[in-house]
Amino acid sequence: MNDLGKLLDRNEIADLLTRLGRWLDGQGGDPAAIYDEDVLVRSPRGEFRGLARVVEFVQGSDQGERCQHLFTDVLIEVAGDAAVVHANQMVHFYQPGQPPHRGSGLRVGYTAARRPAGWRLTTSEIRLEWIIGELPSA
Repeated sequence: MNDLGKLLDRNEIADLLTRLGRWLDGQGGDPAAIYDEDVLVRSPRGEFRGLARVVEFVQGSDQGERCQHLFTDVLIEVAGDAAVVHANQMVHFYQPGQPPHRGSGLRVGYTAARRPAGWRLTTSEIRLEWIIGELPSA
């Protein structure tokens, strides 16, 4: 693959993370355009396999609070139709109109695969580095 192709792939994968953050924050989007059908997510709150289970967990986590996911230090390594992504993530939890009451710093790792409809996340590894407040139950 030429350098332009690699840059385009990296850009698509970076957009994938942006769409993930917006979806996790309740800002819309289609999780099927983010995750592979058989995605595996491992997080401090549990392990979830399959798109339907991940959607169920995320939608069931809303306790009237909102969240804001911020990705930083994103490193994307593309090798053909596969990619590995590493990033730091901060998550702020808040009630509308109020400052955050909980926050966390995470290290995240993803694998992604090129599918006919575009890049999709196939695994998600989320490691909690620190938290302010209580970790909600799964």
